[in-house]
Amino acid sequence: MKTSITALCTTIVSSIPKLSLSSLIVLAFPGICLAQVKNVEITQTETSNTNEKVTVRVKATQDGDRPALDLTEDNFRLTVDGEPLEFNPNDWKSPEESIPPPAWIVVLLDMSGSMNALDSTGVSRLQGAIEAVREFNNQAAKRGGNTQVAIVPFGEPGANCQGYPMNDTTIDSFFPAGDFKLDNYLDFLANSSPCASTNLYEPLGQTIRFLTNSEDPRFAVPENTNDPQPRLAVILLSDGYHNAPNEQADFDRLLKQLQRADGVTVHTLGYGLTATQLGQKYKLGRPATKGDINAGKVPEDEFVDEKRLQEIAKSTGGISEFSGRADDIANSLNLFLNSLLGEYEISYEQPDAERGSRHTVQVEVVDSPNAKPVLSQTKEYIMPAFGRSVPLAIRVWMVVITLIILGLGGILPFYFWGQHLKQEAMDG
Repeated sequence: MKTSITALCTTIVSSIPKLSLSSLIVLAFPGICLAQVKNVEITQTETSNTNEKVTVRVKATQDGDRPALDLTEDNFRLTVDGEPLEFNPNDWKSPEESIPPPAWIVVLLDMSGSMNALDSTGVSRLQGAIEAVREFNNQAAKRGGNTQVAIVPFGEPGANCQGYPMNDTTIDSFFPAGDFKLDNYLDFLANSSPCASTNLYEPLGQTIRFLTNSEDPRFAVPENTNDPQPRLAVILLSDGYHNAPNEQADFDRLLKQLQRADGVTVHTLGYGLTATQLGQKYKLGRPATKGDINAGKVPEDEFVDEKRLQEIAKSTGGISEFSGRADDIANSLNLFLNSLLGEYEISYEQPDAERGSRHTVQVEVVDSPNAKPVLSQTKEYIMPAFGRSVPLAIRVWMVVITLIILGLGGILPFYFWGQHLKQEAMDG
């Protein structure tokens, strides 16, 4: 069915010059070629200390938690304190225009021996992964804001291989996106020879524990401050599977940890052939499984645990991607970046703003004329204690009146008193 829809979309797009009016109407029918918005979330509200301006940041996603990035201001509706509120189109910003929220992103890079293998384009997986991470770093820098990136290789030591052990020090290697130190480190990794074995779960678990440290003010912003809560994310890039003997127990323990890690999103990226593609390559007549490795039907260094990577991402609301091509790996990392930082921004004047008053806002998205509206949660916010600013004209009149009062009540009495003393001196 999916193939048929794709073919239909391709046919329609290639035939646009020949389309009649009725065909254009069919093309506009929702759900055929354009994915619809499934979820809308207000991630943050900001209030100004100098005026009645309120800014909301909104995240819209489609199936699979993929970001919806092609919406316009006409797709959004605001409800403030239960009443519809119009906003100025100039106060709406797309994800490309808005300054992204602060973010701390850890890229876990598999350095197992299988990363030396060539991908379907003839590039080594290590080189393909490193160039993709480099592009990810550059794109994050172009967005601006405060995005911190740590590149952390991982891999179990083995015979004649020291591996890439992890601890809090190796994880805490953050630099601002675009920093030359990140590029230098990628160059260093590109010149290395991966030889470790794959342990997927322990490195991810260590990273989750590090990012969920409630004592670290970088990741857990105190509630009594106006600083926004940063985005916390892990990108797990691997071309293998967890090959420990107690894999199921290890995975169950990791899954519980992920489910408790509120505020941390894990995106997973499998680099290699899918189970179906492996089954076709080795003529199994079915998708490959880990059992085929022990049976000698599939080489160990070609099997990537697609199922586990999907389960890991799903447990945190992340995205799971899979590909055997270097350029697709780069595109997937860009998708992760859009999911982490791609948010719409809407500003509006708060009606009847009073200092310390509580208000609520809700966002509605309708992505096509016949689509069902998608509502966000209702978000509460408080106007600053400083209250609304006084208009310039009133402030000018206040200054003038103050000067008049000071003149009549202070300067003039001293002037007349001085004149009186002067007159007395002359009379005497």
